[in-house]
Amino acid sequence: SVNLFKKDIKNVNWKEVEEVHFIHGFQLQFYADTFYFTSYPPDDQHGDIESSVLEVLEPLIMEVKEIDTRVKIISKCMLVSFPKESLANYARDNQIYTMVIGTRGKHGISGLFSSSFAEYMIRHASCELRIIRES
Repeated sequence: SVNLFKKDIKNVNWKEVEEVHFIHGFQLQFYADTFYFTSYPPDDQHGDIESSVLEVLEPLIMEVKEIDTRVKIISKCMLVSFPKESLANYARDNQIYTMVIGTRGKHGISGLFSSSFAEYMIRHASCELRIIRES
C-alpha cells in the first residue's frame, strides 16, 4: 500500500494541507489459555512492531516533506484490540478532515469497497474518505 499512497500523494492540493497523520492500526489479539490469558504479539515485541511500521511509513513521510516542508507530519502505530474503531475514533478526536484508505481485492465496482476496513470506515468515520485501490 505504500507505493499506492506514494502515487496518490501527487494528486493532493498541498496548499490546503496543514497537517498529515500517517497512522497504522495493528491488531492485538487475546487468547484464553488453560490458566491465564495471553496476547499476540507479546508486550516485549510492541517496540519492534512500532519501529517496523514507522520504517515502512518513512518513504511516505519523505515524499510529503519533499513536496511541502511546511506541512506538520504525525506518524504512529496504534497497537489496539480493535483497529477499525480506534482509527475512526482517532479521526474524530483529532478532527481529521480527509482519511485516505488503501484497499485491495476484487476489480470493478464490487472491488471499490472490498476491504472490511474500508466498509467499516464508510459507515463510521466522521470525516471525508478517499479510498484508493491497487490496479
